[in-house]
Amino acid sequence: MSLSLIFRLLAAFNALWAIQLIFMPNMMLAMYGWAPSVGIYALGQAAGTALLGLAILAFGLPNWTSEGQLKTAAKSFGLIAVLFVLLQLYQILISQAAPGGAMDWISTAIAALFAIGLFTKSR
Repeated sequence: MSLSLIFRLLAAFNALWAIQLIFMPNMMLAMYGWAPSVGIYALGQAAGTALLGLAILAFGLPNWTSEGQLKTAAKSFGLIAVLFVLLQLYQILISQAAPGGAMDWISTAIAALFAIGLFTKSR
């Protein structure tokens, strides 16, 4: 699997989360068992907008950079993926803000696979 393909798949994954956070906040809240409020909707939409920005960057980087520059960017995107994994593990195992259902673990595993792929292909 090429580094460009990993970036494109990461873009799709981030865009999927962004669409859910921006346009389907009730579904997201129900998945976590959180009570809806104007503040939580606004926070979710802000997070979704940030994820959409990451998706746009991940999709465009293979076209905007040389192979060497893409490898450098992969390390930064790999670090971002690790941060998402750590946050998800904290929310599942420690704070219990996330219920720890199958979707939580699948999302965490996918983020971990992106981190591994980005670091592996950046060498």
